[in-house]
Amino acid sequence: MFCVKCGVELADSEERCPLCGTKVYNPEIERVVTSAPYPEFTAKDSRMSKRGIMLIVTILFCALITQLLICELSIPWTKGWAGYAVYGVALFYVLVALPMWFRKPNPVIFVPCDFAAILAYLCYINYVTKGGWFLSFALPAVGVLALIASAAVTLFKYLHHGYLYVCGGVLIANGFYTVLLEYLISSAFDVRSSFHWSLFPLIGCFIIGMGFIIISICKPIKEALKKKLFF
Repeated sequence: MFCVKCGVELADSEERCPLCGTKVYNPEIERVVTSAPYPEFTAKDSRMSKRGIMLIVTILFCALITQLLICELSIPWTKGWAGYAVYGVALFYVLVALPMWFRKPNPVIFVPCDFAAILAYLCYINYVTKGGWFLSFALPAVGVLALIASAAVTLFKYLHHGYLYVCGGVLIANGFYTVLLEYLISSAFDVRSSFHWSLFPLIGCFIIGMGFIIISICKPIKEALKKKLFF
């Protein structure tokens, strides 16, 4: 008996072709129930668990931090550089590796945590360099951007419709954020300029954001774009 699809010779006990999976049926041949011509193959899952991989990644990060500290202690005429490197490696671990410990990391939780880690790193740099710019520039700039990003992520996760409204609102908010950023730079670092560069991203983001909102409001335009762009 042969498979009607791929032509492989089959034993009388076969119910499906072992090569292509086609069901075996021939009404002219009486089926004889016998043992299978070969033992059933069961694949063993040899993949390493996700937690095991992340444990190895964590050990590598810890080893890198330890090596940086040893290098600083071994070179007596260079002091203070290891702190930047160690905090940078720790920040990279928080941003990239830490969410991978969880099966389904919630961005509503991790995005504010990421911005908090960035603020902590900037605070360390400000403390070491005695710059005095953290409270006047870094904290409000990163804090406002964290609020915008957290709000956008929360709306995208928990809203089931109205994504164009969210995109439009986020773009408009980013446009006004550039104005705030220019003001913070001017006030914190005493940079006075007659050229207001923030107006260009503000106008561009406002026009594009309002375009998203208008498309979401006007259903004929929305349906026409769905047909044209296939989404």
